[in-house]
Amino acid sequence: MDADKSDSNKNDLEPTDEPQTDGAAEPAGAPELTEDSAAEPETHAVEPSITPADEATEDSVASDSGAPKQRFARLKALGYAYWARKKWTLPVTVLALIVLLLAVPLTRYPLLGLVWKKDVSVMVLDSVTDQPVTGASVAAAGVSAQTDNRGVAKLTVGVGGHAVTVTKKYYKTYNGHVFAGLAGQSTATASAVATGRQVPVTVMDFITGKPLENVVLKAAGTTAKTDKDGKATLVLPTTKTTQDATISRVGYNNQTVSVLVTARVVTTNGFKLTPAGKLYFLSNQSGSIDVIKTDLDGKNRKIILAGTGKEDTYTTALLASRDWKYLALLSKRDGQQGIYLIKASDDSVTNIDGGSSQATFTLVGWSGDTFVYQVNRSNVSLWQSGASSLKSYDATASKLYNLDQTTGEGTGQYDYGTTSFSTVALLNGEAVYAKNWASSQFPNHLSGKSDSLISIKPDGSGKKSVKDFPIPDGTQYYYGVNVSQYEPYSVYLQVPNNDGTNSYFAYENGSVAARSDVTDDVFNKSYPTYLISPGSKQSFWSEVRDNKNTLFVGDATGSGGKQIASLSDFTPYGWYSDNYLLVSKNGSELYAMPTDGSKAPVKITDYYKPQLSYKGYGGGYGGN
Repeated sequence: MDADKSDSNKNDLEPTDEPQTDGAAEPAGAPELTEDSAAEPETHAVEPSITPADEATEDSVASDSGAPKQRFARLKALGYAYWARKKWTLPVTVLALIVLLLAVPLTRYPLLGLVWKKDVSVMVLDSVTDQPVTGASVAAAGVSAQTDNRGVAKLTVGVGGHAVTVTKKYYKTYNGHVFAGLAGQSTATASAVATGRQVPVTVMDFITGKPLENVVLKAAGTTAKTDKDGKATLVLPTTKTTQDATISRVGYNNQTVSVLVTARVVTTNGFKLTPAGKLYFLSNQSGSIDVIKTDLDGKNRKIILAGTGKEDTYTTALLASRDWKYLALLSKRDGQQGIYLIKASDDSVTNIDGGSSQATFTLVGWSGDTFVYQVNRSNVSLWQSGASSLKSYDATASKLYNLDQTTGEGTGQYDYGTTSFSTVALLNGEAVYAKNWASSQFPNHLSGKSDSLISIKPDGSGKKSVKDFPIPDGTQYYYGVNVSQYEPYSVYLQVPNNDGTNSYFAYENGSVAARSDVTDDVFNKSYPTYLISPGSKQSFWSEVRDNKNTLFVGDATGSGGKQIASLSDFTPYGWYSDNYLLVSKNGSELYAMPTDGSKAPVKITDYYKPQLSYKGYGGGYGGN
């Protein structure tokens, strides 16, 4: 008996073929329960079916101590069925968990912050002056930014709360907290405590006198930026009464200044910045006519091309392109007249035409970056072609073009027919002029001829005869169509009749139309020289009233003129960018002024103005 019991204890976890009991009598009619039936079902097992006759037996099993095992088996079977459909059950489960976690504030922001970023604006204000602290470093959640001229720094961080630190030289470190919410604009304000002296500074435009925004001031290792009113506060150490500072802004020349270390608003801490760029002009301070360049305040004066002493005081001229990238110089540098190109990018000088004592030049002007001019040759006879030429030079491509030349016919000075050019006008990307015939008296070469109005682009393309004007029978010596520019892009034509009167036409936008409202007085009127702005949207001109000039700024067609100065001693010289006007006084002083006339002109420099003027010239600057 003892041996049997010992063998039975050792095999408690081993299956046997005989049924195991605990010694109690089995209930009548109860089914046999083997160890196999009590064990966990295998996935390949088949559950026995239950018939109506077995219902009583099933109930008796349910009430037995083996019932929990049956329920566990069913739950496990359901689990297998759930995961068998994991393609849709798994996402549902994950989504349910996310919804559950997001519903709890404690876990909502840490989870969303991993993928959801928001902008937080931190405004830093001085604790005493309550003014914006510019150039401060603001850091949170591993990112940092500097405050702008409004004292605001923008950080892109994950949603939720973050510690924030603000640092700047001569300020105590600020530690605070920012919160990036799910919706709306997130903002925070930090109060910075200065450890130095708060110095108020203002910066203005040298020409307009208007406040400049976003000017960067650097001094003693710290920076500040001006606001829309041109104001900024520099916090500086009190160890010195003055501090050297640099002032800079895009589009302006950098400047070094001395700042008085005081908390009071003083004029000595008001500074002016000069617009960037160089102004070119002629000067004979040295005794020769030199080409000079300076800043727009007259500083940093430099000789670009020294005169030789052979320049002609009457004919020397300097005309700048509207963008001030190129300048055309007419000069007798070696005793012979020539045209020179000056490139502002490197101040290089190129002789583009000249070198002959038998050639003289007439400047027309700039059309974009192409310069147009005429050449007259004294060594070409009237009955020969080419006595006069219309030429241009593309400064960008460094290319010279022959646009047109005069023609001739006959055998000598008593037998010739020849053409000549009228005034050449530059109108919106084209050169427009008349080509007129002249003749000896006997024989007369005008019979059957016509004068022509011609249009051509500065690069020599698109040449066309816009309108021909047949020469009336019996005309002797000369038949000339005259051209007068009355608006920036329009000209009048004066055409002679047989009876000594004149007919009039207007040319505009590629077409010619008769004008019965134009008389000799209207044609011969002294029209303003319209100077077109670099952006081609505005024009600048003057009109004489009471023997003094009244200055106007209008649109590109010369219409809608707004008076910006009256009874003035100033005459138009040109534009410098679309923001400033250049004017001349007494033919020897250059000034700059704002385009709206809100401030009196400020003097730039003295200069040399040649005796020769270019009335009607609007394709560049410096011709008046």
